[in-house]
Amino acid sequence: MKPHKTWIVLADSKHVRIAVNDGPGKGIYGHSTEGLEAPPVTELSDAPGMTTAPVGPNRGNISDPDFKGLAAAAFADDIVACLEAALDQGEFERLVLVASPAMLGILRKALTPKVKSALRAEVPKDLTHIPLTELPDHLTEIMLV
Repeated sequence: MKPHKTWIVLADSKHVRIAVNDGPGKGIYGHSTEGLEAPPVTELSDAPGMTTAPVGPNRGNISDPDFKGLAAAAFADDIVACLEAALDQGEFERLVLVASPAMLGILRKALTPKVKSALRAEVPKDLTHIPLTELPDHLTEIMLV
């Protein structure tokens, strides 16, 4: 039986790494993500501001778009487009998503049916900054490395 190539995508709202496993006992190695970068956040705002009403004791929120959320959604779209292109070229057969919980939710919404069909597991952890040598310890419950 031919082993299946699995891509393990490690992502958060600002970083993405791709690790590759060629089958049980083959270990993990990195794959280039050149050109796949998070868009810059155009405005820096963590929460809407408050203002005082010109007349009376009322206070109101000033609604601003969620610039960080919009940037993360655009980044997720770029990641999924990259995955779909790689899947079309036969670069992998199986996919494992490892992302911070918030980013995992954004990625789920962005997945196309084709990429969803390759998805084998999801891990809601931010492991973007760990060395690849430590990654197998975090994947023991979902795959043989």
